[in-house]
Amino acid sequence: MDKEFRKNGWHMHKKITKRTQLLILLGLSLLVLFCLIFEANRRQPFFHQKESQENTTSNLKEKEKKVAEEQSVISDVRVLITTTNFESLFHKKVKISSNKPFTVSVDGRKKTYPANKAVTYSAGNKKLKGKTIIFTPENGAKLRILSIARQNRIPSYRGTLQLSWKKSGLLITNELPLEEYLYAVVPSELSTGNKMEALKAQAVCARSYAYNQIRSGRYKKYQAHLDDSTACQVYNNVPEDKRSRKAVNATKGRVLTSNNKVVQAYYYSTSWGCSAAGQDVWNTKSEIPYLKEKLQITEEAAKTAGSLSINLSSEDTFKKFIVEEPYETYDSTSDWYRWEVSFDQKELSGRIDALLAAEYAATPKLILTQQPDGSYRKESLRSMGTIKKIRIEKREKSGLVTQIVLVGTKNVVKVCTQYKIRKVLAPAYEKISYKKGKAATAMSLLPSAAFYITEKSVQNGKVFCFTGGGFGHGTGMSQCGAARMAKMGKTYQDILTYYFDGAKISQIPALNK
Repeated sequence: MDKEFRKNGWHMHKKITKRTQLLILLGLSLLVLFCLIFEANRRQPFFHQKESQENTTSNLKEKEKKVAEEQSVISDVRVLITTTNFESLFHKKVKISSNKPFTVSVDGRKKTYPANKAVTYSAGNKKLKGKTIIFTPENGAKLRILSIARQNRIPSYRGTLQLSWKKSGLLITNELPLEEYLYAVVPSELSTGNKMEALKAQAVCARSYAYNQIRSGRYKKYQAHLDDSTACQVYNNVPEDKRSRKAVNATKGRVLTSNNKVVQAYYYSTSWGCSAAGQDVWNTKSEIPYLKEKLQITEEAAKTAGSLSINLSSEDTFKKFIVEEPYETYDSTSDWYRWEVSFDQKELSGRIDALLAAEYAATPKLILTQQPDGSYRKESLRSMGTIKKIRIEKREKSGLVTQIVLVGTKNVVKVCTQYKIRKVLAPAYEKISYKKGKAATAMSLLPSAAFYITEKSVQNGKVFCFTGGGFGHGTGMSQCGAARMAKMGKTYQDILTYYFDGAKISQIPALNK
């Protein structure tokens, strides 16, 4: 019995041991599986975190790239070259040469021409359609455009010239480095006979303006950035010289900034003793903080005045300011500081319909017709008849007129913004008397919108007499004022911070293409 028990017990022990081993193995397997699952779950947040970090790094890089792009500017500028007298972008004929050998590339096929050989293209040649024609001078020489004139001179251009055929005519695009472009902007906008500090101020303004034009895409449809006329800033109307190059080089890469953005550095010829607010000049929805109205009086005059703030919005106050010239200003000695022009009622009435129609076609919301209830709205224009009265409807604190009403025998029309007023009342045939008693004719704009109006009766009608001051839109830097400040020993930094409230002179990063 004991033996049998021992035998059966051994077999039972053996079975229990095998079962235990199986259970242990199963338990260990489950434990390993659990550990693997746990480890996977434990690591999962790390993977998400890593992905998040990668996304964050990517976003930061994108932001840094965007900031870099915003702070940089294209190294080369593309300028559309207009015809003689800046009349049109489209040329009927283009004739180009150089005083050194130059290459003409037509769709990649190159041909070299000897010095002084002229190459001519006609807008009538439709075979030019779709072709890319590029003129490249040898060894940094300049190209001459023989088919246009600038102040009775044949202009020469740095960089390359590109010709393209359009239905309206041939387009000429000059591509060159931005700094070299400025060499021929500075003398075209401000005589290099002025003090160097004034020229430096002009260079910084021109660079700032070009920077914003390049980024605006204004001439994108022509694959260009600017044109060479007053529609942008005048380029190469007067050739570059040693002093213009010096002014540009001395301020290389410097622009005016406000709130870490390059400002619209507007400038104009002459003030009437005040600068106008940018909002009033450009009819913007909000004010432009660095372009404010203020007196442009000298430091000595400022001691008497006690303040640069001004309010010339009333007719009597403005008229007194213009006539009596109560303060010595930086522009007081300038030719266009004060001017007069008279419009014959009959002459003006004869052309006013066409002038209003042209401006209405361009911007209908700024040429408004009076309704029976006295309100104004945009609508197709009817004939004005005879102009009976020209009424100033709105004058800003600076004295700038931004609304006038033309009262005719058949219609009444309101003209809005300083620019439209100056276009509609352009003295195309009238003589203008200005400070030194000289006269000018055939102007496409009234000298400025800072004026008052008086009437005189004459035989068979009346005359509208405009007495005003300044030349140009009136906001930003007065070029004559800057020249005077430089004569008084002011630096270009003094000049720019005076005209652009709160703006700083900043160095833009290395120019990137």
